[in-house]
Amino acid sequence: MVVESIGERIRIWRKERGMKAKELAEKLEISNGSLSEIENGKTRPSALTLASIHLNTGMNVGYVLTGKMNRDKSIKNSPRVLMVEVDADIDLMIVKNKK
Repeated sequence: MVVESIGERIRIWRKERGMKAKELAEKLEISNGSLSEIENGKTRPSALTLASIHLNTGMNVGYVLTGKMNRDKSIKNSPRVLMVEVDADIDLMIVKNKK
């Protein structure tokens, strides 16, 4: 079983949609270099970048962090429900990383 990194999941999501790195970087309001470092596993996305992913793309932040959820956000949920889900996912990752 291959375990993808956060950056690999972002790159896979982007490429599945035929999106250039520059396009995604613009949507996330980060530099191309920053996106490249994230996708290549040199850095992790900041909380602001994760929030931008959530707000400016159809990518599910739970998928980005864990790889265990649908790649795309559920459009049936309200923004409030999505934020609660994202908050819970982030809390789970913090707890796991403290061990």
